[in-house]
Order: sequence, then C-alpha cells, then structure tokens
Amino acid sequence: MKPIRMLAALALCGVFFSGVYANDTARPSAPNIDSITLEDIKADVYFMASDEMAGRETCLPEALITASYVRNRMERAGVKPAGEDGTWYQTVKLAHREWDGKPAISFTRGDKTTTLHYEEHFVGTEGASVNAELKDAEIVFAGYAVADLDKGYNDIEGLDLKGKIALIMRYEPTPWRVGGRRNPFSRSSYLQSKEALLQSAGCAGILMVTGPESLGGNDNRLSLPSPGAAEKSPPLYLAGENREGGGLPFFHVSLAAADLLLGGGGELQRVQKEFDQGDFKQRPDLSNVKLHLSAKSKEVVRECRNVAGKIEGELDEWIIFGAHHDHLGLGYFGARDAATAMGQIHNGADDNASGVATVLEIAEALAKSGVKPRRGFLFLTFTGEEKGLLGSRWYCDKPLIPHEKAIAMINIDMIGRIPNKKLQLQGTASSAMLERVCRESGPLFPEIEFTFSDRPPMAASDHWPFYSVAGMPVVFPFGGTNAEMHTAIDDPETINYRDMLPAVKCLYEVAWRLSEDKGYPDYDGPVKGTKGPNGKLRNPKETPPSDPNEAHEEEFSSK
Repeated sequence: MKPIRMLAALALCGVFFSGVYANDTARPSAPNIDSITLEDIKADVYFMASDEMAGRETCLPEALITASYVRNRMERAGVKPAGEDGTWYQTVKLAHREWDGKPAISFTRGDKTTTLHYEEHFVGTEGASVNAELKDAEIVFAGYAVADLDKGYNDIEGLDLKGKIALIMRYEPTPWRVGGRRNPFSRSSYLQSKEALLQSAGCAGILMVTGPESLGGNDNRLSLPSPGAAEKSPPLYLAGENREGGGLPFFHVSLAAADLLLGGGGELQRVQKEFDQGDFKQRPDLSNVKLHLSAKSKEVVRECRNVAGKIEGELDEWIIFGAHHDHLGLGYFGARDAATAMGQIHNGADDNASGVATVLEIAEALAKSGVKPRRGFLFLTFTGEEKGLLGSRWYCDKPLIPHEKAIAMINIDMIGRIPNKKLQLQGTASSAMLERVCRESGPLFPEIEFTFSDRPPMAASDHWPFYSVAGMPVVFPFGGTNAEMHTAIDDPETINYRDMLPAVKCLYEVAWRLSEDKGYPDYDGPVKGTKGPNGKLRNPKETPPSDPNEAHEEEFSSK
C-alpha cells in the first residue's frame, strides 16, 4: 500500500487526527471568510422562513418568490448565472393528478341503495391517483390485510378476493402496538404493504377505515382529513414518468361509512376486537352487498425552478454546493404535527432556510473576494426536495455541467440547530480525499465538533441523486433530527445562529481546499464506471480497462 493510501485508509477507520496536518490547518485559507457574519445568516433565514412566505411549498407562489430571492442575492454579490440559456434558472417540470369531477361510491343491500359522499364519508389515500369504474362489485371484509408468518397471523388466508373490493382496517392488530411512537407498528402496517398484498390477491379496489380500537382510540385519522390533505398538497412526480392513474382505487372511509357497509352501528368495533385476537370466525358476511365506484383523474403539469449560479475557476472542474429552498407549506404533506397543526404555516427555518442561507453566504464571500479559484463553484438551490428530491433528481438527469466535470457535491440541509455543538458530516465515507479535507478543516473551527460516519449517506436529502445516480462523492452536513423538524414551530427565532456561523465557515473552507487541491477525489458508492475530471475512474476498487493502451494506475491523492 502506498503511503498516501495508508493515510486515506486510516482516515476511513476513524483514527486520523488533526495534528497530522498541523502545517495545513494553522489558519483558514478560504478568501474573505470573515465576511460571513451571524447577522447576514440571520437576515436570510428570517426572510425565507417568515410567515409571509407561507412555508414555501413546492410550485406555489411563495416558493417561486424564494427562488427569485436566491437569484437576486447571488446576482448582487457578483455571482454569474449558470442556468438554462444564460438564465439563473433550470425549469423543473413536475406533475400531479387531480380529480376530474368528484369520485362517487354507492352500495346496494337488497333493494336499498346508500350513497357515500366524498369528503364526508371517504377521501383518497394518495390524492387523485387513479382512474376506475366498478359496477356491482362484490365486497369482502379483509381484516387488517396482514400476513405475518413470524407471528402466525394471516387474516386474508383462504379469501377469494379476485375482482372484489377489500374493506380493511388501518395499521395492525392493536395488541401489537409498541410504546407510544406515532407509527408503532411494523412494515406490514404500511399502506404500500397492504396494497401490494391485496393487489397480488387480485383485488379490484380497497376501502380502508381506522378502527375505533387503533392507537388507543386516539388517532387523528379516526375522522377523515377534510378535505383530503393529499389534494390540498398533492403528491408530485417528475413530468414524463407515465403515471396514468394506474394502481388500485384506494380510499379511506370514515368509521360511520364502515359501519353502514357492515350493516350496523358499532359493528366495526366488535369485529376489530375479534381480529385483534386472531379470531376470524365471525368475519362479516357482505355477500349481499354490491358496490359501485367511479373515479376519474387527470394529469396536471406545473413548472418550478432550480436556481443556479457560478463562479468560474481556472479549470473546467467544479465544486457543487446545493440546498433545497422548498418546505411543507401549510403542513398537509409531510408534517409530523398533522394531528394538531395541519393547515398552519410550517416555516422551515432549519429545514431548509438554514441550508440556503449557507449557500448564499459562501457564494457572496467568494464572489466579493476578487480571488479566482483553481476550480469553479456551482451554487444550486433545488425545488421539490420535500416531495421526493424532485429538483435534484431533475438536475442529475439534466445536468447543467457534465457530471464528470464535478469534483464533489456538498449538500446543506438542516444545520440551523447543531445540538450539543456537534455537526454530523455524513457521506465522507464516499471518498477518502473528502474525509481527509474535512478532517483538516474541522479543527480550524473549534467552537463546534464535527463527527464522521463510516456508513454511506442517508437517502434523505438532495445529495442522494448525486451519490446514487451521478456517481460522485458527496458531503452531507446535518444537524440531526429534532423536535422542531417538520412542525409548525421550526421558526427563525429558534435557530442556533451562534453555532451555525462556524459551521458555515468550515464548509466554505472544505470547498476551498477541494478547489485548490491538485488531487482528484475517489468515490466509493453504488454507481460503476464513473469518471472524474481527470478522465480516470473515480472508484479505485474497480477493475482498470483491459486495453493496455488505456490501462493506468489510479491515483486519488493530494500531491
């Protein structure tokens, strides 16, 4: 093993210490670093996370205003536009489905027809996700729709569900509940698990009710979201993904509607108690019930924006900074406090005004320094992170600079709290060189402690497409989950600005050192065959080309 590789290996094992690079870490080298101030960070966070910005929900006007704010801040600082056709923006086309008229459900029992009313008796579980037309469909009570072999529980065994509607209960048997966690059951309780199980059994549709015994009878969804939260904040996807309303019709019905279907008030509570004990003998007989369901949806495409600015370097090689500028809006999608705060503004000061402020402060410091970096800096803020990393996924599919020109991606998300003065640097296990540079830089900012992980980064923010699709090394500074995350109390006045300041400066220092280093970072990740700006494979563990004219020794060191 060469000496430099041994050092990298020691770094990955966590035994590297700051004294090794004492000469390199005497003082920060990033130009104009002291122009980054607590007051400037605070001003950015307070603007983006103000009530007037209404939570910056993806594609809504306030998110577009935030994108304009980012563009104006960078432009005033002297950063150049890096978007499409010389603009500051990359258009991101997102789609969702909405109902083409309200869905309709009715059922007959004997000669009596009962109509269920949308938003009063039922709502979609995933917004306007399907097109379906069912007439005189049979309906079967399918319990919790759980088949758990380890627990010896299978409440759909022996049922003929092909072509029929399944009436099911949410979650799992009540005695399985563990502690007081918000979702205290296993994976079998997930809607996706139930849908997959019933679809494999040939079901034509699903009606789901939250039983009166579930979660101690204290679940916010005992009464229906009214109107459907998934329609106020619809699930989004990248335009062109061909989601044509397929899948099963899947509706959440009220307790009153379930009792009507079962033929009597209190019937569901009786049945739930029996199924909780694994007693399926008294399964309700719905053979005399015929159900009629009609649901039509249509796709709506909307345009959102990523923001892109750049500071060119001497080389056509780039350090990418990223942060998402969207949040949860009024908390109809993704809020952890939906039971008490749905419909209230979720300002997202930490998540992720803190990250955008970091990108803006670093961009401004470098642009106003008058110093030309060796490698260029690309500053991105993304739309749609909260809806599924949509803006970063769009970017990685349609990059503004070729992926092979990028040295690394630094994604900033939730660094506004920094509990106990500790900030996680996830993702450094994706590159020995990245970890080395981070460990060199950290001791320069002793106000906080930087911690490292030898695990791959979480698939929880916008670094993930760069790591798992584009195949480049990433760093993900993360303050950790906290009580305010995805709640209506993630407000600007709750941010830990004093500890955030040295964190921002340290990330600038990390990026500057990556820019000036003459080496090329390695990459340890899932994508094979990716190359860096030097034209060589990023991953030193991959087999070199078999052609002797192309064979080369991989070097991922600083010289």
